[in-house]
Amino acid sequence: MGRDVERSRSAHAYGVAVLASVVALGATLLVWPRLETTPSPLFFAAVVVSSWYGGLRPAFVATALAALATSYFFVPPVHSIAIESLDDGLRLGLFVLVAVLTGSLSAARRRAEIERGQQASIAELGRLALAGGELSGLMHEAATHVARTLGIEYAAVWELSSGNRLPVLRAAVCCRKEIVADVVLDTDVLSAAAPEIDDSEHLANGNGVRLAKVIIQGSEGPLGILSTHVARPRRFSAGDAHFLQAVAHVLGEAMMRRRADEERTALLSRERTARGRAEAASRAKEDLLATVSHELRAPLAQLVTWSRLLRLGRHDDTALDAVERSTRTLERLAGDLLDVSRISAGKLALSLRPTALADAVEAALDGVRPSAMTKGVGLEQDLAITPMELLADPTRLHQVVWNLVGNAIKFTPPAGRVVVRLRQIADRAELTVTDTGRGISAAFLPHVFEPFRQAGGATEGLGLGLAIVRQLVELHGGTVRAESPGEGRGARFTVVLPLLSAATDVFGGGSIAACGA
Repeated sequence: MGRDVERSRSAHAYGVAVLASVVALGATLLVWPRLETTPSPLFFAAVVVSSWYGGLRPAFVATALAALATSYFFVPPVHSIAIESLDDGLRLGLFVLVAVLTGSLSAARRRAEIERGQQASIAELGRLALAGGELSGLMHEAATHVARTLGIEYAAVWELSSGNRLPVLRAAVCCRKEIVADVVLDTDVLSAAAPEIDDSEHLANGNGVRLAKVIIQGSEGPLGILSTHVARPRRFSAGDAHFLQAVAHVLGEAMMRRRADEERTALLSRERTARGRAEAASRAKEDLLATVSHELRAPLAQLVTWSRLLRLGRHDDTALDAVERSTRTLERLAGDLLDVSRISAGKLALSLRPTALADAVEAALDGVRPSAMTKGVGLEQDLAITPMELLADPTRLHQVVWNLVGNAIKFTPPAGRVVVRLRQIADRAELTVTDTGRGISAAFLPHVFEPFRQAGGATEGLGLGLAIVRQLVELHGGTVRAESPGEGRGARFTVVLPLLSAATDVFGGGSIAACGA
């Protein structure tokens, strides 16, 4: 079918050449009685029209027809193609030579004007690309220039994303009678059978097509497709192919520049994020040093003061109690720092054995009850009657409960309340510690288990207790979460741990020794 269409187009061009020659002959016959000169001028016009419309070959056809008509109608003997006079033969030969030159020059001029228009379009697109505007605008201009310059109905630019190999339509225009309008095209128009413009010689000798496409290449592979669509099949010349390839090259450079800018922006964003994290880590280290210095200063000052009083001979229980409290504070601070260091290095060992959870919770509550009574905070417990056994390290389990309840007492004002509940849910044990204290803001809630982080206004401790709780609970195969309606509305911490019956699924069989590695 393509070959038939191409023949039809060629026949149309040759028909124009024949028609122009016939019109020139008729006009010459009309004016010949008064012309009294060579009939060549009008035949020259026919040759020029043929070359301008159809190119060099139709111009040659018009030249041959003009030579035959001149010989038959105007060169004696009339109505015969025989040439008896040498002068007449020379005149006819000169006419043919001048007609051939005229047709060649006219066809060359036509090709030059087409190439000049194509080069102007490429230069304009290059200027727009270097101007650094929006890529979508450049794609739209490229489709518009292709449609107008090549005189085709539709032109479109498609982009291939890295994640999805299906082309995405970025710009599509319809051009009829120099009027350009935006259109929408389906991906189905990019048929796999559509020829790709990658070989100008092939296209120059190819048949007429309705669709042709150029792959927009990048340094690492295809970036998109430049497609052309025509209502009637046509053949693309070598010049057309070079023009489309140049437009695709401009688009490829712009698309690579855009992707490079996006990668550079993402890299800068990651660099800013990394720098922010590094600065935050540096600030956290400075805050840690300041906090540790502050926390150590008070018990050390107490030890120095009461040690001097003891040296002076005061041996009352007040001095001994103060020394003991300061020593325990130092021991707790050192223990927290050592635990965090071991957890970070993956060297925190657990000595797991079957443990009654209720007994461990009650023992921890007995340890913090005096501080609750001293502060005037009510400490309530609601422990399940059903015995629950865990595969746990009793010392570390005691530390979890002590930290959670002690933290709740610390942030609960006098006359407040702290409630500790223990329930069994399927093969899990759930421990909740609820207080009516300061509460946690929504902004700080996601960071509550991070080390060295304390809510605004907190000045006691290193901010390590909840971080240690989370790590210890996770090492026991459980989870911990924090909830709070907001500041001034209390908080709830929930710990979920697997019971002994589910311990095999969590820790696996074999030894019951675990390590935080």
